[in-house]
This record gives sequence, C-alpha cells and structure tokens, in this order.
Amino acid sequence: MNNPAPTPAPLPPPPSSGGGCGCCAGGCLSLFAIAVAGLALVLCVTWFAYVKTLNTFTADAPIAVQMEPPSEVQFAAASQKFEELRSAAAAKQSATVELTAADLNTLIARHPKFRDWRGKVRVAIEDSTMTLDLSVPLHDVPLPRAERRWFNGTVRFGLNYDEDRFALAVKSLEANGRQLDLKLFDFMAGALNEGFNEGFDKSQRRDRDSNEFWENVKSISVVDDKLIITTKGAGATVEAGATI
Repeated sequence: MNNPAPTPAPLPPPPSSGGGCGCCAGGCLSLFAIAVAGLALVLCVTWFAYVKTLNTFTADAPIAVQMEPPSEVQFAAASQKFEELRSAAAAKQSATVELTAADLNTLIARHPKFRDWRGKVRVAIEDSTMTLDLSVPLHDVPLPRAERRWFNGTVRFGLNYDEDRFALAVKSLEANGRQLDLKLFDFMAGALNEGFNEGFDKSQRRDRDSNEFWENVKSISVVDDKLIITTKGAGATVEAGATI
C-alpha cells in the first residue's frame, strides 16, 4: 500500500511594498524638508530686517563734521595742556588735566596727534554729559555689510574711566537723522560697555605709543563742562597732584 505524498510547506507571504519603515522614513524626510524651509524663511526675514535696519541707521558715505577754526591763542593753550598730560604720563608723574570742549575741538582741528579725528568728530560738554557729533567708518564692526557703511549721527553720554575700564552711560543717540529708543541701551548696557572696552584694548595693542600712554592714565571723568584726566604717577596708589 502506497503512502500519501507529503503536503508542501506553505510559502512565506510576499514582502509588503508599503512597510512601516518606509512610511516612517518618508515622514521624517517631509518633516526635515518643512524644518529646512521654515529655517530658511526665518533667516530670510531676519536678514531682510537686519539689512533694512543697517540701511536705515547707517550711510554709504561720510559727512563733513564742521567746526570753527581755532585761534592761535586757543591752539597754544590746548596744546600746552595736552603736552603736559603726555609728559606726566611718560615720566610716571601724578597730575590732573582739565580739558574743555573748546580745548578738545582745538586739538582735533590743529594737533597732529588728532588728525585721524579731523572732519569726523566734534565735541560738546555740558551738565556732566559729553556730546559727540560723528561721521565715522564702521569697518571694524564685525557685522555683515557694515565694513562699507558709515555712522553719521550724535551720541550723548556720561563717561568714567577707572584704571583700565570705561563705563559709558548713553543718554541719547541719533543715527542718520533718526532717534534710537533709549530702552535698547538700558537693556544692552553691559554688552555695550564690554564691546567698547574690548575694541579699545585691541586698538591700543596696535599702537605702542598710545598703549604706553594709557597704561599711565588712572582715571577719566566728565564733570560739569570739563573732561578731567588723572595720571597714575610712579605708584598706582599715588593721588593726583597739581591741577593743570
């Protein structure tokens, strides 16, 4: 008697063409594409806002900051104060020099050491506040497109310098004929001072003579209608001597 033929084993089901992993991968790619598109949109909007702000508050060319030419008497008096200050710092002697806005404008207009400021800066001092009318290049500002722009405007601020740190208190800022909101400076006061001091330190390291001078300056302040500068003297704790 013949045995019956064995029943063949069932074949495995054919693989599905729409498996879960494929759907998952497709969903991830879609989400990634949406995220990239959203990021690109945000960057475009941010860049547009940045460029618009830059163009609004800066200019593509300087303006000439005018001031009245000083007389020979004014130049002689301002130069004497400046040279006495430099001599005291070089000799590490303690001294205090008081400069008025007229003294500073005279030095900017005539003294060789201030030639880089000529036509770019004018100074006023009143009520312990310094006002600068400026037309200065922004080539050292580490921001896109700023290297070819100019700041043309007016800034009013209180100023103190103690040993090696500036403390600025901005009171108003007009840029390209537009007034900026002071709340911005209240919010950014710490960063503003930190950035200013870092930029000042970098600029001093590029100029040996200037760096040696500033190493011997003890303090600077704006009081009433004067800029008051005190040198350190031979010892860091020596008090200011004669007032010039």
